[in-house]
Amino acid sequence: MKTKILIIVCVLFNLTSYSQVSTVTNVITGRTWMDRNLGASQVATSITDAASYGSLYQWGRLTDGHELSNSSTTTVVSSSNNPGHSDFIIGSDDWITPSNDLLWQGVNGINNPCPNGFRLPTEAEWEAERLSWTSNDAAGAFASVLKLPIAGARSRMSGAIGNVGTFVGYRSSDLNGVESRNLGISLSIAMMANRARADGNCVRCIQDNSLGINDASVYNELKIYPNPSNGFFTVASEKQLSNIEFELIDLFGRKLKTGTLNGLNSVIDINDLPDGIYLLRLENFTLQKIIKGK
Repeated sequence: MKTKILIIVCVLFNLTSYSQVSTVTNVITGRTWMDRNLGASQVATSITDAASYGSLYQWGRLTDGHELSNSSTTTVVSSSNNPGHSDFIIGSDDWITPSNDLLWQGVNGINNPCPNGFRLPTEAEWEAERLSWTSNDAAGAFASVLKLPIAGARSRMSGAIGNVGTFVGYRSSDLNGVESRNLGISLSIAMMANRARADGNCVRCIQDNSLGINDASVYNELKIYPNPSNGFFTVASEKQLSNIEFELIDLFGRKLKTGTLNGLNSVIDINDLPDGIYLLRLENFTLQKIIKGK
C-alpha cells in the first residue's frame, strides 16, 4: 500500500495575497532576508550591478515614489506621516516636522515599506550580519549571502545620487537622537554610523520572527511525525505556537485543508486524502526542506 508523504518546503506564505518573496538565510545568524534590495529587479551579480541597486528611501517614509532614483524634489517639508506626493524632500535633515520616532518600528510599524511579514532590520541585526562576513568591506558584503551591492546614496541637500560603486548606506529601524542608524559600506570598511533621516539610502528587508521560532534552529524546534503517514501527522514544537495558520496543498497548488497550529503539538487529519505527496505551508514563516518517506 502506498503511503501519504508529507513534504515541508521553504516558502514564505501570505494567506491573504498568496504572494511569495524570494529569500536567503544566513546560517550563521539564523536570520532570513529578502534576497535583493527593496525595489531592485534582480539579485546583485556584482557590487556595481545597477539592476540590483533598488530604491533610496528617506528614513521612516512609505513607498510613495520618492524612493525612485528619478523622482522630483521639493523643499517643502511634510507635516504628516504621509506627504501625499512622490517628491524627494530636500533642504532639511528630516523630511517631516515634527520628527516622528515611531516610524518604521517593528513589523507593524508606521510606514513599513517591506512586504507582509518583513520589516526594517535593527542595528543589532545588521551588526550580526556584518560580523559574519569574510571581510569588513564592500567585497565582504557582496560575498555574503545577502550579496549587497554598492548603490551610492541620495543627498538630502541637493537630491543628487552620488558615490555609486564606492559607498552605500543600508537603513536600519533604529535612531540615535535626531539621526538614523545606517550600515555604511565602502570599498575599504563597513560600519554602523549616523545618517540624517532625509538622506536617501537602500533598504534590505528582514523577515520578522515574531512567531518566536528561529529559521536556523527549525530542525530542533519543529518536528513532523509520522512522516510518511497513513492517517494523521503531528506538528510538534519546543515553543508554544499560537494561531499559526496553515494550508495543506497538493503538487498542483490546490488547497486541501486549512487550520491553525496551537500549543506544543497539533494533529492534522489526512485520512480523507488519497495517497500522494503534499505540501504544508505556514503563514509568515519559512522552513528548510524536509523530506521523509520511502
